[in-house]
Amino acid sequence: MIAALLLSILAPVQQLDVLEDTIRAATDKTSYEKGAYSAARDLAEIRSAEAMQVRIGLFDEKNDTYRGVYLRDWFFSGYLKANSQEEADLMAVAAASKKQSDWHRVKLLHGLERCRATASAELMLDKGFVKASAEVRRAWAGAVAAMFAEGRLNDADLKLKKDATLEGMVRERMLDQLSAEGYLLMPSITDLEIEALARGIGKTKDAGDRAMMIRALGAHANAWPALKNAGPQVFSQRDCGPRTAYLETTVENHIYSLTSVLITVLEEEAKHTPNRFTADLGAALRALTGQGFDDAPELWHKWYTEAGAAWLAEVSANPKEAAAKLERRDRDTVARFFGLAVETSNVVVIVDGSGSMSMSKLGNLTCASAAASEAGIFLEQLPKESLFQVIVVEEKPVLGFKELMPATKGNRDKAVKFLDGRPYQGTSALLDALEAATEDPLVDTIILVSDGGSSAGKHQYSGHLLDSAARLHQRTGVRIHSVLVTDSDNHEKFMKTLAESTGGRMIRP
Repeated sequence: MIAALLLSILAPVQQLDVLEDTIRAATDKTSYEKGAYSAARDLAEIRSAEAMQVRIGLFDEKNDTYRGVYLRDWFFSGYLKANSQEEADLMAVAAASKKQSDWHRVKLLHGLERCRATASAELMLDKGFVKASAEVRRAWAGAVAAMFAEGRLNDADLKLKKDATLEGMVRERMLDQLSAEGYLLMPSITDLEIEALARGIGKTKDAGDRAMMIRALGAHANAWPALKNAGPQVFSQRDCGPRTAYLETTVENHIYSLTSVLITVLEEEAKHTPNRFTADLGAALRALTGQGFDDAPELWHKWYTEAGAAWLAEVSANPKEAAAKLERRDRDTVARFFGLAVETSNVVVIVDGSGSMSMSKLGNLTCASAAASEAGIFLEQLPKESLFQVIVVEEKPVLGFKELMPATKGNRDKAVKFLDGRPYQGTSALLDALEAATEDPLVDTIILVSDGGSSAGKHQYSGHLLDSAARLHQRTGVRIHSVLVTDSDNHEKFMKTLAESTGGRMIRP
């Protein structure tokens, strides 16, 4: 009986040792195929401090090994499933450590944000986060705010000054960082925080940070007057992220008081060549008010002048649900890609660089050649003021140009030649390509041509990809239209969800 008891105690430890050794030995194709994937999957299910230490210790080590992204995604799945303070505290300590890569620190914090485990408040408020990179600080703010809101911060060991509280310390630390990702998740917001965020919208250089400040103000009703005051300033600049954030948060939170701001902005926007935001403003107004006018500002101005006050009084007294999904209307003035109407000012065409693109066919052409040809036709339809970029998704994203370019004939020809000239025989790092495509804040649209999925870079698992893409959209506002070029249905749900989560659409030519 004693022997059986000892065996039951030792078995999990022995199993963990075997899993760790198997994963650690995976450095190339041969060793990877000797059980590393299943070992990482099994490791994700083990709930213990020892298993968490193994995951944390292996994450960065597997960054550049063969199929390392598959292993790391299982490690991240293990972070998301953490359910004990022991596990969460280990994650918090690692996230605060400069010894970990920034990407690992971010994923640890995303895991803490989304898991259900309680962590030490003292560890989550570690000053190591203060001097971290902007990316890590943003992830920290989201994690600590979510954990506070959900009552998952254990303050038993937290040293508080007289009359100080956990909430006060969290708010003080967040205000020092002014990372809006946190305020978006906090249960409430103070006047001091509203003032700081509103000031930040006018002063912060990073367009993604401005977008998150707008979303944070939109999440709290007592901040809506500040959001109304910021409206003209937001739309006076062409950056996509803040503009999209303003429209989406207005509709999602039913902020009827911003209707007059949107009408005024539409009047200015209509003076330019028809673009994505002319249509988006009209769609937002239709969703917000229930009125059926098109994108013509004079109709909206006339209605609001005559009936706006009465309508506002009615909806303020009896708030009603508005359609949160912006209505889209195809127009003759937009460019088309494989028949899909695309309203855009500045666009990036991303083509999957994996081997299947050169083997599968659309008609008489390979999928890769068909994408190159269609890109040339599409770019020719863009308004003359438009800028564009082309990217092929390989192990690392490969850009056709150093920066956004005008859609002149010479540049269109170079783009088609570039797309035609890639080998289309390797792995594809999709999230990395989406991040590269959105680095310029003027980009408002991505057209992704792919057979779906990812096999390299930061993520390959569709659930993790979609979460990261949603976070990217929050900051950049970029809309993704997906073109699925495969006979298989395996990735249709992923490609459709990816597009629709950003307000885009998916087609299958």
